Amino acid sequence: MYVRIARFEGGTADDIVAEAEEIRRGIAASGRGENDQYFPKELTERVGRLEVVVDRGQGSIAVLVYCDSEADAREVDRLMGGMSPQREGWGKRVSSDIYEVVLDEVP
Repeated sequence: MYVRIARFEGGTADDIVAEAEEIRRGIAASGRGENDQYFPKELTERVGRLEVVVDRGQGSIAVLVYCDSEADAREVDRLMGGMSPQREGWGKRVSSDIYEVVLDEVP
């Protein structure tokens, strides 16, 4: 399994929460077979899980996108690299990296 981690800084709590809700709606729409700007079909086919974690006090966000293969993670990186958050308050992307997951256990 591979994970693409994109980090954003400079966001505001209200815009971060609102943008995350739009992403949630986009994923739901995609699951119904509808094409969506927040989560288009090309991502649906490659993403196994998506997490958004936030530090509200710092206005920073990390978006973790899990894929089964490195090739899928790289394609997700390409697709998401061309997308921009709809709200300026989401912050600016400061990094985007791909990692191989070598441990994923629940103690």
